[in-house]
Amino acid sequence: MIRFRNFLPLIGAALVGAAVLGASAPARADFIIRATDLLTGGAVNATVTQTGSSLADGSGSLMFNSTVGNFSITLVTHITTTGSGFSGDSDTLNITYNGPTGVNSDTLIVEVLANGLNNPTAGPTTITSNGSPSTSGLQATSVTMTSGVLNTNVTTLGAAGTTLGGQSGETTGTGTMGFGLASSVLTPNPVTGASFTITNPFSFYQTYTISGFANANQAGSLSAGSTVSAPEPAGIALALTGLPFLAGLGWLRRRRTVPSA
Repeated sequence: MIRFRNFLPLIGAALVGAAVLGASAPARADFIIRATDLLTGGAVNATVTQTGSSLADGSGSLMFNSTVGNFSITLVTHITTTGSGFSGDSDTLNITYNGPTGVNSDTLIVEVLANGLNNPTAGPTTITSNGSPSTSGLQATSVTMTSGVLNTNVTTLGAAGTTLGGQSGETTGTGTMGFGLASSVLTPNPVTGASFTITNPFSFYQTYTISGFANANQAGSLSAGSTVSAPEPAGIALALTGLPFLAGLGWLRRRRTVPSA
């Protein structure tokens, strides 16, 4: 008779091996933040770029404080976190606008790029994003947030006033800023992009486009975040799905050896 407990060392070894194979190596990201003020018609009024480096595990933060044309911007936080099976990005953006309003108002584009990431590892992956503009005095009729992955180590942005294309799993949320009694929420919120196959290293890229300002000399803010994540490692899932079979096999063997009454 072969008892179920005889399988335990093999099961333990399989689970440990699967966990080791599914573990992600440390990542190291470099950050790029660019804010661009576009005049009516799309001409670049001003643009400012700031860069920084992450910690050894790929996590880190970058502060952005600058006057960009008719905008005074304090990016209070840009934080990248990374772990086994995921990388996340969160941003808090404070804005004061001092330009023309209505149909003649400027457009603000903020791009946030983290490159050199390798969590999650290769395989099916999705992005989930959410964002919430504030109800402070500044009012804008259009807020758009996008988040996507570029399956390569992107180290430069495109021309000022343009955003990068060719992203996988891209999410898009839209809304307004400063209208209503409660905080505006981007729609849909949260939003999950289509599943895609990720490769390493990759770059995680967010954009925030704000336009249609209804007033000036007012401040507003936006908080948002995105996570790119993968399912549990397949090796662990496969090992776990085999447990009921092994338990059943042990039960059958014991039942066959039970003497008749």
